[in-house]
Amino acid sequence: MNCRTILRNLLDGMVRDCPYIGLDRRAEKFVQLFENHIPAASEILDIGGGWGFYEEPLRLRGHKVTVLDVVKPGFQKAPVVVYENGRFPFKDKSFDVSLLITVLHHTRAPDAIIREAHRVTRYCVIVVEDLYHHTAGRWWTVLRDCIYNLEFFGHPCNFKKKGEWKALFKRLGFSLAEAKEIYTWLCGLRILNGIFVFRVL
Repeated sequence: MNCRTILRNLLDGMVRDCPYIGLDRRAEKFVQLFENHIPAASEILDIGGGWGFYEEPLRLRGHKVTVLDVVKPGFQKAPVVVYENGRFPFKDKSFDVSLLITVLHHTRAPDAIIREAHRVTRYCVIVVEDLYHHTAGRWWTVLRDCIYNLEFFGHPCNFKKKGEWKALFKRLGFSLAEAKEIYTWLCGLRILNGIFVFRVL
């Protein structure tokens, strides 16, 4: 068992055994902030959804959620479809809405994931990402994320500023419907989050 697997198992155990971390409450809060952009009874793809915390609040609102990830977590609140990096295992325009919630900074090739989200989505892609405004803010964002995810080696740290995310999605064929910044708290630490709603062109 390698170091990465050991850390992943440790993190899964912490999430499973320590509900006071508040990931379920955090998911509900984010859903409240973007739910008005989701059509009724939508088919939703949660890309990189891992543990599946967004499935329940969206299901209770009448949506059907599919969680997609490159790993099967040891703890799951919802079933996950596992795929290898590359093409998503779904036909074109299979989903009304896709979610990319704090996942793009974990990948070395966000462009490829965004293109696949565009391919499988009919209506809009909702993105939540950790943001920063200056060099010190980026340093703190990287450090905090490495600690939260127990990911100290090989983390791409692909964080961007608000304008950089907007420019990337525009280049890849999306129009911006809404963008806002909010501060959230997780394990006692304040996080600047950007919430973006991008329409598929």
